[in-house]
Parts: sequence; structure tokens; C-alpha cells
Amino acid sequence: MTKILIAAGGSGGHIFPAVALARTLKKRYSDTDIRFVGSDKSLDRRIFEKEGFGFFLLSANKLPYKISPESPVFFLKLSIDVVRAFFIIASYRPDVVVGFGGYVSFPVILASRLFWIPSLVHEQNVVAGRANRFLFKLANRIAVSFEETKKLLGRAAEKCTFTGNPIRSDEFSEKSASGDRTIGIRRFGLDASKFTILVIGGSQGAHSLNETFIEALSALGQDLRTSLQVIHITGVKDYEWAIGAYEELSGIDHRVHSFIDRIEEAYRAADLVVTRSGASAIFEIAFFGKPMILVPYPFALSHQLENAAVFAGKGAAVKIEERELSAGSLGDSLSSLIKDRERLRNLAEAARRLSVAEASDNLANEVLALVKR
Repeated sequence: MTKILIAAGGSGGHIFPAVALARTLKKRYSDTDIRFVGSDKSLDRRIFEKEGFGFFLLSANKLPYKISPESPVFFLKLSIDVVRAFFIIASYRPDVVVGFGGYVSFPVILASRLFWIPSLVHEQNVVAGRANRFLFKLANRIAVSFEETKKLLGRAAEKCTFTGNPIRSDEFSEKSASGDRTIGIRRFGLDASKFTILVIGGSQGAHSLNETFIEALSALGQDLRTSLQVIHITGVKDYEWAIGAYEELSGIDHRVHSFIDRIEEAYRAADLVVTRSGASAIFEIAFFGKPMILVPYPFALSHQLENAAVFAGKGAAVKIEERELSAGSLGDSLSSLIKDRERLRNLAEAARRLSVAEASDNLANEVLALVKR
């Protein structure tokens, strides 16, 4: 039996591609034993339990961006987690270790190096995160979601391969991606004749995006507003507030959710998606061939800014940076796109071209190539 240990935690952006890989590996090789290492956030535990994979948990430790009073606490937790990772690998004895970036990948890949176990690191964003930039030196192979990333790796580019960003293939099948829009519309009890906007604030929500979008709707003309309907995924923190904000609007049918498990049903229903530009989200949207307005989160070492820049540069999205975000700028973009169906089609076609439907299989091949037979 081949044993594979996957380190992914802290956010859906790290975990969902890892789950997609694990599903593909199990589907292709039923005798593969897969375990996860995540953080002790409730999100990680909930996803791993739902997926039915065994897992270990490290701390939800966050590297400070600069030396601060919290730095000693960070390094103490890191030291403890390195020891934990050492014992996890010593007891489980995986054949290969895969890291998806973020804090939890660091101690796990480091421990695998000490045991001379081959490892692969996957980078979801154009610009690598801080943990992955260090781990690239330790890993045997590097896999990336964007072709542009390879140009930024220097000497590490020699062991880099482009796989694309894995998506959850069971839900996001070709049939699902090309399925009838009315299936999604029916799921949410919406009107098939109306233009449907899907708003995604991310798994943790995005208050400024949520707030500005609703303000932009209120500034639209009455005729345009009555032709729209909205599916708005707010995140937990903004859920109650958003319900109240929509109740104050008139003429816009809406469905507000804090989180949606079957996100593919929302993608199906959408004619336009407004979202942040985390890699997992935008590649899922691209798979469904949906036009997007991207408002990158500005405080993550520019990762989302670069992701959005690539999609916008290739004609697959409209980009609005946070410093430019206002009810006016977002409202103007919404209005112009809704009225320009040809541009919507062009955006959708460009997005679909950026999708790599076989990304999970590509990455699975790279992982299995590292297994010592």
C-alpha cells in the first residue's frame, strides 16, 4: 500500500486543491492510504471529517510579517510543531509527502527531509507564499497553477512543472461545468429570465466587498435593478448584517448564504461572478466559464493582486483594486457588463481557456512519480 501524507490547512484555498488531489489518487488507486496534516482551525477539521480522510492537526500559527512581541510565541509554537511533525512522519512512514503551502506545510516538509522521504510542494498563486519560498529549496519537485510562476523561481525552476490548480473533480465534472443554467437557477428558486450575479466574499467573508457591492446595487437605476437577482455568499460574520441590508433594498431578488457546500450549483446559476481572487476560487469559476469581476484582497503579500492581474491581462476578468473600490466604480462595471453581452461572452471564453480541467490528474502523476517503487 502506498502511503501519502498531505499537508494543507488554514484556509479553503490550501485545503480544497489538496482534497481534489486526494480524491483523484483514491479514485485511481484504491489501495492508496492518504492522511492529512492541517491546522487546529475548525474549518480544517470540518473538511477532513466530511471527506472521510484520517488527519493530524498542528497549531494555527501565523508567521508575523515583521519582528514583534508575538515573534517568540510564534517560534515556540513552530518548534513544537516541528517535533509533532517529526513524530507524525516517524509513526506513519509515508512514501511521499505533499505540501500545499501555508504554515502547516513548513514543519511537515522539513520533517520529511530529515527522514529522506521525497516531497512535492504545490503553489496555487502566481507569487509564492513565504512558507513555499523556503520549502522550494527542500522539496524534490515543485508544481504550480500559473505558468507565470516558473519565471519567478530562479534556479528552483529546474524542478518545477506546470500542473494547473486542482479542483474538486467529483462535483466539478465536465457534465456539471457545461450543465443547464436552469438547474442552478431552480436550486435557488430564482427567475431564469433575470440576470444572475454571484457574489463570493471568500470562506471567511470580505466585509468591504460585501458592503460595497450592496451599495453599488442601491445606486443602479430602477430598471436595471429589477432585471437582476443575486446569490450572495457573505461569510459567517456578515450574514445577519447582509440580510438586513438587502431588506432595505427594493426591486432586487436575492439569496443570502453564509456558506454554500454545493458551490457548483451557484456557479451554474451565475451569469457574472464578483469575488476576491484567491487561486482556488478563480480557477473554479474559470472551469465553469463564467465572466468575473475580481477585487483582490490587498494584504496577502500581493498574491491576489498578481492572480487578478494575470486573469485580467488575458481577458478573463475585470480587475478592481481595493484602493479603487467604491460603489461608483463597482456599479459602473456591473452596469457596463450587464448591458454588453458580447463582452461577457469574451470574458467567459477567456476564463475557460485558463482552466486546466486535468490539473488533479497532472498533480497526481507528479506525486506518484516520486514514490519509491
